[in-house]
Amino acid sequence: MKRAWKLHRPKHSGPLPERELLEWAQAKDILSAWELSPSKATVERWLAYSEKLYGPGSAERIREHMKAIYRDRHA
Repeated sequence: MKRAWKLHRPKHSGPLPERELLEWAQAKDILSAWELSPSKATVERWLAYSEKLYGPGSAERIREHMKAIYRDRHA
């Protein structure tokens, strides 16, 4: 049976405009999880997931965000 109406969702082909904000939020989440239970494997798993979600190079950017957040919290 054919649907009478289908929602149109355009494909986004360029870089995500809110990517930096999302990567900062991801960095805060990963850092908070690491502070609760310091496990390098968990951090690596989250960073691998972020590579799939935000594209290549995002893991390194998120690591830098994590370092900046950690420095600000413990300064």
